[in-house]
Amino acid sequence: MSIKINTKRIKRGLEPLIAAIILIAITLIIAIAVAAWITGVFSTSTGAGVEQLIIYPNTSLKRSGNNWIFNATLANRGTATIEIVGLTVGGCSPEGGVSPSIIEPGNITTITANFSASTCKFINGTTYQVQIFTAAGNVFSSTVVAGR
Repeated sequence: MSIKINTKRIKRGLEPLIAAIILIAITLIIAIAVAAWITGVFSTSTGAGVEQLIIYPNTSLKRSGNNWIFNATLANRGTATIEIVGLTVGGCSPEGGVSPSIIEPGNITTITANFSASTCKFINGTTYQVQIFTAAGNVFSSTVVAGR
């Protein structure tokens, strides 16, 4: 005596069940990812914060003897400490870097940099592109008018 099993019926019954389980699993994974993204779990779990540097419009570039003095008021509105590793004004780099170079979250500070007048040929009344480079690899840009 042999028992015959209808395999066609079993296949039809399992396929919708497996499809439903897969859809529920995908939905749960997407929901967890969206919830984690909204609450910021991914950025805080790695220890990384967000750099958000505000450059105030009172930026100045003034001639003083054989130097150009650059001043800019900056605010760190992000969640990470910002370390300034570079600065260019019109493609020219300052002598001796930027002071201060560290801005803690929530702080507002004025940075200063000296440019040699013999190396950097700024012209009064001309607008120059300012770029501030951070240790995290971000670049923040603004403009400054020489002589103001």
